[in-house]
This record gives sequence, structure tokens and C-alpha cells, in this order.
Amino acid sequence: MTKPVSDHFNDVEFACNHCGELHPDGVNMELVALLERLRGHFGAPVAINSGYRCPVHNANVGGAIASKHLLGQAADVVVKGVSPNDVYAWAHKANPNGGVGKYNTFTHIDVRSGKARW
Repeated sequence: MTKPVSDHFNDVEFACNHCGELHPDGVNMELVALLERLRGHFGAPVAINSGYRCPVHNANVGGAIASKHLLGQAADVVVKGVSPNDVYAWAHKANPNGGVGKYNTFTHIDVRSGKARW
């Protein structure tokens, strides 16, 4: 059953696309708070393409061995009507001690301990 985790997100949005499971520790609330800030900044819905990944799914999609998706600390997102470049620029400033990656069709945001950019 779907459970709200914030005003604009529910737990199933963070579930693995392969098995439908959530990270054993549940949804990372630091990540949720950052995504709420992202939504508020742009005033537009945020779609989560990939949240938690089980090890099988991470391997299937070619994810990094130490991917923060495996820990439930990452989300690949699209903000409706906003380019990944603009989302990256915002996240780069708003998430100075976490990870931010720019891709053609989405932006990766994670709440790791330590700055990472790609």
C-alpha cells in the first residue's frame, strides 16, 4: 500500500523498478527533504525515474558498484518543464556536500557524505 513520506512524494516512488522493494531502512528522509526543496524551487512536479535499486537491478542497468541507489540515498529525477541542465545547476548549489550528476534526460541527486559531481 502506498504511504506518503512528504507533501508531494510517497514511498512507492522510491521503490526499486525491478522488484518493487524499498531499501530495508525505508525511504531516506534527507533525500526526500532535498527533493521537496527542488520541487519548491521550480514550482513543478518532480518525477523519480530511479530511487532505490536492489543489487540485481543495479547490475542490470550498469550502475556503479558503490552506487548510492543501493543504499536508498539517490534519485534520478526529472522536473516537469525544466531542463536537466537547470536542475543540475540548482542541485550543485543546493546540495554542496552530496552527489549531483547531469545526464541528457535526467539529473542524479544523492545525499552521500562528501561532494561528488559528474
